[in-house]
Amino acid sequence: MFRVVTQYRNGSTHPVVERGPWHTSREMAENWADIMREHGYVAHVETQNGMIDAGALTNDNSDLMDALASMA
Repeated sequence: MFRVVTQYRNGSTHPVVERGPWHTSREMAENWADIMREHGYVAHVETQNGMIDAGALTNDNSDLMDALASMA
């Protein structure tokens, strides 16, 4: 399962992150991500196990989540 995660700013200091519906094929999710990028969004594809293209979003906080998880 794959989904598109988009990021944009709505005038506030924090970015808005939206996660789309799940798709059964990666190709379909990649097509939707391309469409969202054409409209000015930062978009990447995510699987149920995490991000496929982790470099797409620079503010994904995965390093912070890993550090906090190791502290617990």
